[in-house]
Amino acid sequence: MKSPLVILLCSLVTITASAQSRSGTGSSGPTKPAPPSPPSVGSRPNVPMEDVSSPVFVTGKVVLADGSPVSESVGIQSTCSNRRRIETYSDAHGNFSFELKKKSSTMTVQPADMAGDGEDTFSRSSPFQYHSCELQAVLSGFSSETVQLGARLSTSMGAVDAGRIVIRPMGQAQASVLSVTSLAAPDSAKKAMDKAGEQVKKNKIADAEKSLEKAVQVYPRYAAAWTELGRLQYMTHDTAGAQHSFEQAVAADPKYAKPYLGLTELAVDSAHWQTAVDLSGKLLEMNSTYPAAWLFHAVGQYNLQDFDGAEASARNGLKVDPDHHIPRLEHLLGVIRAVKRDYVQAAEHIRAFMKYSTQPSELAEGQRLLTEIEKRSSQANLTPEPQK
Repeated sequence: MKSPLVILLCSLVTITASAQSRSGTGSSGPTKPAPPSPPSVGSRPNVPMEDVSSPVFVTGKVVLADGSPVSESVGIQSTCSNRRRIETYSDAHGNFSFELKKKSSTMTVQPADMAGDGEDTFSRSSPFQYHSCELQAVLSGFSSETVQLGARLSTSMGAVDAGRIVIRPMGQAQASVLSVTSLAAPDSAKKAMDKAGEQVKKNKIADAEKSLEKAVQVYPRYAAAWTELGRLQYMTHDTAGAQHSFEQAVAADPKYAKPYLGLTELAVDSAHWQTAVDLSGKLLEMNSTYPAAWLFHAVGQYNLQDFDGAEASARNGLKVDPDHHIPRLEHLLGVIRAVKRDYVQAAEHIRAFMKYSTQPSELAEGQRLLTEIEKRSSQANLTPEPQK
């Protein structure tokens, strides 16, 4: 299959609610496709209780297994009648609160390790019902307990105390996913970080950047704040600023994984493939549970024409992404198998990509690629075997 050699992927660091793609800085490659959508989730049995029509206010706290709060931003994900979305993020003390609504008020940006879980994903048949809702914390490299909101819902009060959501590191992830410098941040720096989070929810990005700049001014070793600042700068196309902030985060805490993902994203945008491979490789040495890192690693290898290495990386990414949060892994595997003229597997992976990608643009893209693969397959079958 005559696939273009250069593959540029959607932003995994700063996904916007409008799901618009962003052209790579300094890249001569093609425009990146729109960000991927999260996969649809399976049907869940309904708890036999009366539904409510008004919004529900939910509060809770994210903690580690030993009961200590998580001092960095963690996504809080709801799953309600086959609709999944990121509702809010925890603050610097692990606390969170949000209003659970039937109608989405989609958040503007996502943290680096969310990889596209911010937008609503609905079943085509199931209606929204509060009493079927579940809640989980989402942080790459960690597993989360699930809270059944329906069992805690007070229909008279319209409020839910989710209590503590416990997250546990997978492997040695805790050492790299959470920055040790966050624990030593003074209260004034943490307050500035929390304020930035609230401003982001209100789409006040410029104000959020100022709050984060204050946080790192008060505490220059605040690696998490530097990373958050870099993420917002990247979103507003301040590439130089984002590069500086991510580098400052690495300097403050070299064992902190998140800024490496941001630097890798910048390298992919600029089509600096070897740099992308090197940075993502270093991140994966620290924490191999980042599916986004495996994707970037595979993209870099593919564009360096290391197709075997790219395939191995993409398959490793799927191993740590069993719920298919990043459908682009399937997309890339489909392209690689097509390049290797294995059209049967290529079609299977593209169909999987279409299954977990609900954005119309991605479904159209998958159908176009599937048609091309089937065409190439037919041509290959019609080609006579060379005479011996």
